[in-house]
Amino acid sequence: MNTSDYRYFLSDCKKVISEGNIIKSDNYNRDIILSEIFRNKEYIKKITANIRNKFINNIADNLVAFDKNFSSNGGIINWCIDYNDFLSKFEKVLSKHKIKNINIFNSYFVKELGIEKFIENRDYSFDNETKDCIVFTPQFGIVNTGSLFLNFNSAYDMELVLNGRVKIFILSLCDFLFKPEEIEIFSYLDSIYKYGLSFPYLTSLYTPNPAKEEENVYLFLIDNGRSNVLENKDIRSSLTCINCDACKSVCPVFNVIGDAPYNNVFSGPLANVILPFIENTENYKHLCFSCTSCGNCSAVCPVKIPISEMITSNKKYFFENKLM
Repeated sequence: MNTSDYRYFLSDCKKVISEGNIIKSDNYNRDIILSEIFRNKEYIKKITANIRNKFINNIADNLVAFDKNFSSNGGIINWCIDYNDFLSKFEKVLSKHKIKNINIFNSYFVKELGIEKFIENRDYSFDNETKDCIVFTPQFGIVNTGSLFLNFNSAYDMELVLNGRVKIFILSLCDFLFKPEEIEIFSYLDSIYKYGLSFPYLTSLYTPNPAKEEENVYLFLIDNGRSNVLENKDIRSSLTCINCDACKSVCPVFNVIGDAPYNNVFSGPLANVILPFIENTENYKHLCFSCTSCGNCSAVCPVKIPISEMITSNKKYFFENKLM
Protein backbone atom coordinates (compact mmCIF):
# COMPACT_ATOMS: atom_id res chain seq x y z
CA MET A 1 0.00 0.00 0.00
CA ASN A 2 1.17 3.50 -0.79
CA THR A 3 1.13 4.69 2.82
CA SER A 4 1.41 8.39 2.04
CA ASP A 5 -1.68 8.41 -0.19
CA TYR A 6 -3.65 6.42 2.35
CA ARG A 7 -2.50 8.76 5.11
CA TYR A 8 -3.58 11.82 3.13
CA PHE A 9 -6.98 10.23 2.53
CA LEU A 10 -7.39 9.52 6.24
CA SER A 11 -6.22 12.97 7.31
CA ASP A 12 -8.59 14.63 4.85
CA CYS A 13 -11.45 12.48 6.16
CA LYS A 14 -10.53 13.43 9.70
CA LYS A 15 -10.50 17.12 8.81
CA VAL A 16 -13.93 16.99 7.14
CA ILE A 17 -15.44 15.03 10.03
CA SER A 18 -14.06 17.48 12.58
CA GLU A 19 -15.77 20.31 10.70
CA GLY A 20 -19.09 18.49 11.05
CA ASN A 21 -20.27 19.15 7.50
CA ILE A 22 -22.55 16.12 7.23
CA ILE A 23 -24.44 15.95 3.92
CA LYS A 24 -28.20 15.70 4.32
CA SER A 25 -29.84 13.31 1.88
CA ASP A 26 -33.42 13.70 0.64
CA ASN A 27 -33.45 10.40 -1.20
CA TYR A 28 -36.77 9.48 0.42
CA ASN A 29 -38.47 12.29 -1.51
CA ARG A 30 -36.81 11.09 -4.72
CA ASP A 31 -38.28 7.63 -4.22
CA ILE A 32 -41.74 9.18 -3.80
CA ILE A 33 -41.35 11.16 -7.04
CA LEU A 34 -40.10 8.06 -8.87
CA SER A 35 -43.12 6.03 -7.69
CA GLU A 36 -45.50 8.79 -8.82
CA ILE A 37 -44.07 8.83 -12.36
CA PHE A 38 -43.46 5.10 -12.84
CA ARG A 39 -45.90 2.54 -11.46
CA ASN A 40 -43.23 -0.13 -11.16
CA LYS A 41 -39.85 1.45 -10.48
CA GLU A 42 -38.03 -1.89 -10.29
CA TYR A 43 -39.28 -2.76 -13.77
CA ILE A 44 -38.02 0.61 -15.06
CA LYS A 45 -34.63 -0.04 -13.48
CA LYS A 46 -34.51 -3.43 -15.21
CA ILE A 47 -35.24 -1.80 -18.58
CA THR A 48 -32.58 0.89 -18.16
CA ALA A 49 -30.00 -1.63 -16.94
CA ASN A 50 -30.63 -3.82 -20.00
CA ILE A 51 -30.26 -0.88 -22.39
CA ARG A 52 -26.99 0.33 -20.88
CA ASN A 53 -25.46 -3.15 -20.48
CA LYS A 54 -26.39 -4.06 -24.04
CA PHE A 55 -24.36 -1.08 -25.23
CA ILE A 56 -21.35 -1.74 -22.99
CA ASN A 57 -21.19 -5.47 -23.77
CA ASN A 58 -20.88 -4.74 -27.50
CA ILE A 59 -19.26 -1.33 -27.23
CA ALA A 60 -16.82 -1.62 -30.15
CA ASP A 61 -19.46 -2.37 -32.80
CA ASN A 62 -21.85 0.19 -31.32
CA LEU A 63 -19.25 2.96 -31.42
CA VAL A 64 -18.37 2.12 -35.02
CA ALA A 65 -22.08 2.38 -35.93
CA PHE A 66 -22.36 5.73 -34.17
CA ASP A 67 -19.21 7.02 -35.88
CA LYS A 68 -20.66 6.14 -39.28
CA ASN A 69 -24.01 7.82 -38.57
CA PHE A 70 -22.57 10.95 -36.95
CA SER A 71 -20.02 11.43 -39.73
CA SER A 72 -22.64 10.96 -42.46
CA ASN A 73 -24.56 13.81 -40.82
CA GLY A 74 -21.57 16.09 -41.34
CA GLY A 75 -20.00 15.87 -37.89
CA ILE A 76 -16.28 15.30 -37.35
CA ILE A 77 -15.18 12.71 -34.77
CA ASN A 78 -11.82 12.71 -33.01
CA TRP A 79 -10.97 9.55 -31.06
CA CYS A 80 -8.78 10.20 -28.02
CA ILE A 81 -6.87 7.78 -25.80
CA ASP A 82 -6.51 10.06 -22.76
CA TYR A 83 -6.69 13.70 -21.70
CA ASN A 84 -3.24 14.52 -23.14
CA ASP A 85 -4.28 13.13 -26.51
CA PHE A 86 -7.54 15.08 -26.29
CA LEU A 87 -5.89 18.39 -25.34
CA SER A 88 -3.45 18.08 -28.25
CA LYS A 89 -6.23 17.49 -30.79
CA PHE A 90 -8.45 20.08 -29.11
CA GLU A 91 -5.79 22.76 -29.55
CA LYS A 92 -5.44 21.89 -33.25
CA VAL A 93 -9.15 22.54 -33.77
CA LEU A 94 -8.90 25.89 -31.94
CA SER A 95 -5.90 26.83 -34.09
CA LYS A 96 -7.59 25.76 -37.32
CA HIS A 97 -10.56 28.06 -36.68
CA LYS A 98 -8.46 30.87 -35.18
CA ILE A 99 -10.38 30.69 -31.91
CA LYS A 100 -9.55 33.20 -29.17
CA ASN A 101 -12.71 33.31 -27.04
CA ILE A 102 -14.19 30.05 -25.74
CA ASN A 103 -17.51 29.41 -24.01
CA ILE A 104 -17.05 26.34 -21.78
CA PHE A 105 -20.11 24.78 -20.16
CA ASN A 106 -18.91 23.16 -16.98
CA SER A 107 -19.40 19.44 -16.33
CA TYR A 108 -17.73 16.52 -14.56
CA PHE A 109 -16.07 15.60 -17.83
CA VAL A 110 -14.72 19.12 -18.39
CA LYS A 111 -13.11 18.89 -14.94
CA GLU A 112 -11.78 15.38 -15.57
CA LEU A 113 -10.05 16.47 -18.78
CA GLY A 114 -8.58 19.62 -17.21
CA ILE A 115 -9.91 21.86 -20.00
CA GLU A 116 -10.23 25.03 -17.92
CA LYS A 117 -6.69 24.77 -16.57
CA PHE A 118 -5.46 24.13 -20.10
CA ILE A 119 -7.21 27.28 -21.37
CA GLU A 120 -5.83 29.37 -18.49
CA ASN A 121 -2.28 28.40 -19.46
CA ARG A 122 -2.74 29.29 -23.14
CA ASP A 123 -3.50 32.40 -25.12
CA TYR A 124 -7.29 31.98 -24.96
CA SER A 125 -10.04 33.76 -23.04
CA PHE A 126 -13.15 32.47 -21.29
CA ASP A 127 -16.32 34.12 -22.54
CA ASN A 128 -19.68 32.82 -21.30
CA GLU A 129 -21.58 34.86 -23.88
CA THR A 130 -19.68 34.09 -27.07
CA LYS A 131 -21.07 31.88 -29.83
CA ASP A 132 -17.72 31.73 -31.60
CA CYS A 133 -16.63 28.49 -29.93
CA ILE A 134 -18.72 26.29 -27.65
CA VAL A 135 -17.41 23.41 -25.51
CA PHE A 136 -20.27 21.23 -24.25
CA THR A 137 -20.77 17.75 -22.75
CA PRO A 138 -23.84 15.89 -24.10
CA GLN A 139 -25.68 13.58 -21.73
CA PHE A 140 -25.72 10.77 -24.30
CA GLY A 141 -24.82 9.95 -27.87
CA ILE A 142 -27.56 8.15 -29.83
CA VAL A 143 -26.15 5.26 -31.87
CA ASN A 144 -28.88 4.70 -34.47
CA THR A 145 -29.25 8.34 -35.54
CA GLY A 146 -25.74 9.70 -34.95
CA SER A 147 -27.30 12.36 -32.72
CA LEU A 148 -26.39 13.93 -29.36
CA PHE A 149 -28.79 14.33 -26.47
CA LEU A 150 -28.16 17.70 -24.80
CA ASN A 151 -29.32 18.86 -21.37
CA PHE A 152 -29.44 22.62 -20.61
CA ASN A 153 -29.81 24.76 -17.51
CA SER A 154 -31.68 27.50 -19.38
CA ALA A 155 -33.13 28.52 -22.73
CA TYR A 156 -30.30 31.04 -23.03
CA ASP A 157 -27.70 28.25 -22.74
CA MET A 158 -29.58 26.25 -25.37
CA GLU A 159 -29.56 29.21 -27.78
CA LEU A 160 -25.80 29.71 -27.31
CA VAL A 161 -24.91 26.07 -27.87
CA LEU A 162 -27.18 25.35 -30.83
CA ASN A 163 -26.07 28.52 -32.62
CA GLY A 164 -22.35 28.22 -31.94
CA ARG A 165 -20.04 28.80 -34.91
CA VAL A 166 -17.65 26.05 -33.80
CA LYS A 167 -19.30 23.41 -31.66
CA ILE A 168 -16.95 21.14 -29.71
CA PHE A 169 -18.70 18.28 -27.92
CA ILE A 170 -16.83 15.99 -25.52
CA LEU A 171 -18.14 12.56 -24.58
CA SER A 172 -16.77 9.47 -22.89
CA LEU A 173 -16.83 6.19 -24.82
CA CYS A 174 -19.54 4.82 -22.52
CA ASP A 175 -22.29 7.45 -22.53
CA PHE A 176 -24.62 6.17 -25.25
CA LEU A 177 -28.15 5.00 -25.88
CA PHE A 178 -29.37 3.19 -28.99
CA LYS A 179 -32.36 5.22 -30.17
CA PRO A 180 -34.23 8.46 -29.40
CA GLU A 181 -37.17 6.57 -27.90
CA GLU A 182 -34.98 5.56 -24.96
CA ILE A 183 -34.21 9.14 -23.96
CA GLU A 184 -37.41 9.85 -22.02
CA ILE A 185 -36.86 7.27 -19.26
CA PHE A 186 -33.25 8.33 -18.70
CA SER A 187 -34.21 12.02 -18.67
CA TYR A 188 -36.72 11.42 -15.89
CA LEU A 189 -34.27 9.31 -13.87
CA ASP A 190 -31.58 11.97 -14.16
CA SER A 191 -33.95 14.77 -13.12
CA ILE A 192 -35.37 12.82 -10.19
CA TYR A 193 -32.13 11.51 -8.71
CA LYS A 194 -29.81 14.42 -9.46
CA TYR A 195 -32.16 17.36 -8.93
CA GLY A 196 -35.19 15.97 -7.08
CA LEU A 197 -37.48 17.18 -9.88
CA SER A 198 -40.50 15.38 -11.32
CA PHE A 199 -39.84 16.67 -14.85
CA PRO A 200 -36.81 16.63 -17.19
CA TYR A 201 -34.67 19.71 -17.59
CA LEU A 202 -34.60 21.65 -20.86
CA THR A 203 -33.28 19.24 -23.49
CA SER A 204 -32.59 18.92 -27.19
CA LEU A 205 -31.77 16.10 -29.58
CA TYR A 206 -29.06 17.58 -31.78
CA THR A 207 -28.03 16.12 -35.13
CA PRO A 208 -25.38 17.82 -37.32
CA ASN A 209 -26.73 19.06 -40.62
CA PRO A 210 -24.44 18.45 -43.65
CA ALA A 211 -26.44 21.05 -45.60
CA LYS A 212 -25.11 23.79 -43.30
CA GLU A 213 -21.66 24.34 -44.76
CA GLU A 214 -20.84 27.06 -42.24
CA GLU A 215 -21.51 24.73 -39.31
CA ASN A 216 -18.37 23.22 -37.74
CA VAL A 217 -19.30 20.33 -35.46
CA TYR A 218 -16.63 18.32 -33.64
CA LEU A 219 -17.13 15.41 -31.29
CA PHE A 220 -14.26 14.15 -29.17
CA LEU A 221 -14.81 10.56 -28.03
CA ILE A 222 -12.45 9.98 -25.12
CA ASP A 223 -11.35 6.80 -23.38
CA ASN A 224 -9.27 8.20 -20.49
CA GLY A 225 -9.02 4.90 -18.63
CA ARG A 226 -12.46 3.45 -19.41
CA SER A 227 -10.96 0.59 -21.42
CA ASN A 228 -9.12 -0.56 -18.29
CA VAL A 229 -12.49 -0.98 -16.58
CA LEU A 230 -13.97 -2.70 -19.65
CA GLU A 231 -11.25 -5.36 -19.46
CA ASN A 232 -12.30 -6.31 -15.93
CA LYS A 233 -15.49 -8.37 -16.34
CA ASP A 234 -16.30 -8.14 -12.61
CA ILE A 235 -16.72 -4.34 -12.69
CA ARG A 236 -17.44 -3.69 -16.38
CA SER A 237 -21.08 -2.77 -15.78
CA SER A 238 -19.94 0.15 -13.59
CA LEU A 239 -19.56 1.98 -16.92
CA THR A 240 -23.35 1.90 -17.37
CA CYS A 241 -23.51 4.71 -14.75
CA ILE A 242 -25.67 7.68 -15.81
CA ASN A 243 -23.98 10.12 -13.36
CA CYS A 244 -27.15 10.77 -11.36
CA ASP A 245 -25.31 10.67 -7.98
CA ALA A 246 -28.03 8.52 -6.39
CA CYS A 247 -25.41 6.27 -4.78
CA LYS A 248 -23.75 9.24 -3.07
CA SER A 249 -27.03 10.32 -1.50
CA VAL A 250 -27.45 7.02 0.39
CA CYS A 251 -23.81 6.24 1.23
CA PRO A 252 -23.18 6.58 5.01
CA VAL A 253 -19.47 7.20 4.39
CA PHE A 254 -19.87 9.80 1.64
CA ASN A 255 -22.55 11.61 3.64
CA VAL A 256 -19.89 12.21 6.31
CA ILE A 257 -16.67 12.78 4.31
CA GLY A 258 -18.01 14.27 1.04
CA ASP A 259 -15.87 14.90 -2.07
CA ALA A 260 -12.67 16.38 -0.64
CA PRO A 261 -10.75 13.26 0.55
CA TYR A 262 -10.97 11.68 -2.92
CA ASN A 263 -8.86 14.45 -4.43
CA ASN A 264 -10.42 13.60 -7.80
CA VAL A 265 -13.40 14.51 -9.95
CA PHE A 266 -14.73 11.02 -9.16
CA SER A 267 -16.02 10.53 -5.63
CA GLY A 268 -18.47 8.38 -3.68
CA PRO A 269 -19.27 4.67 -3.99
CA LEU A 270 -18.66 4.35 -7.72
CA ALA A 271 -15.26 6.02 -7.36
CA ASN A 272 -14.34 3.25 -4.92
CA VAL A 273 -14.91 0.82 -7.79
CA ILE A 274 -13.39 2.53 -10.82
CA LEU A 275 -10.66 4.93 -9.64
CA PRO A 276 -8.02 2.20 -9.07
CA PHE A 277 -8.45 1.24 -12.75
CA ILE A 278 -9.17 4.59 -14.41
CA GLU A 279 -6.30 6.29 -12.56
CA ASN A 280 -3.87 3.80 -10.98
CA THR A 281 -4.12 0.96 -8.50
CA GLU A 282 -1.32 2.08 -6.22
CA ASN A 283 -2.81 5.46 -5.35
CA TYR A 284 -6.48 4.48 -5.13
CA LYS A 285 -6.75 0.86 -3.98
CA HIS A 286 -7.40 1.95 -0.40
CA LEU A 287 -10.78 3.42 -1.39
CA CYS A 288 -12.62 0.10 -1.45
CA PHE A 289 -11.75 -0.38 2.22
CA SER A 290 -13.64 2.79 3.17
CA CYS A 291 -16.89 0.98 2.30
CA THR A 292 -19.16 -0.32 5.11
CA SER A 293 -20.77 -2.90 2.77
CA CYS A 294 -24.25 -1.67 3.72
CA GLY A 295 -25.52 -2.23 0.16
CA ASN A 296 -27.46 1.06 -0.03
CA CYS A 297 -25.73 2.09 -3.27
CA SER A 298 -26.67 -1.12 -5.07
CA ALA A 299 -30.27 -0.88 -3.90
CA VAL A 300 -30.82 2.71 -5.05
CA CYS A 301 -29.00 2.65 -8.41
CA PRO A 302 -31.50 3.41 -11.22
CA VAL A 303 -29.57 1.22 -13.68
CA LYS A 304 -29.03 -1.63 -11.18
CA ILE A 305 -25.24 -1.42 -10.91
CA PRO A 306 -24.20 -3.80 -8.07
CA ILE A 307 -21.76 -1.24 -6.67
CA SER A 308 -21.37 -2.78 -3.22
CA GLU A 309 -20.65 -6.20 -4.72
CA MET A 310 -18.06 -4.64 -7.07
CA ILE A 311 -16.26 -3.02 -4.16
CA THR A 312 -16.04 -6.46 -2.52
CA SER A 313 -14.74 -7.84 -5.82
CA ASN A 314 -11.99 -5.19 -5.82
CA LYS A 315 -10.92 -6.15 -2.30
CA LYS A 316 -10.63 -9.78 -3.41
CA TYR A 317 -8.72 -8.78 -6.55
CA PHE A 318 -6.19 -6.67 -4.64
CA PHE A 319 -5.52 -9.41 -2.10
CA GLU A 320 -5.32 -12.27 -4.61
CA ASN A 321 -2.85 -10.31 -6.75
CA LYS A 322 -0.78 -9.33 -3.68
CA LEU A 323 -1.46 -5.64 -4.23
CA MET A 324 -2.39 -5.07 -0.59
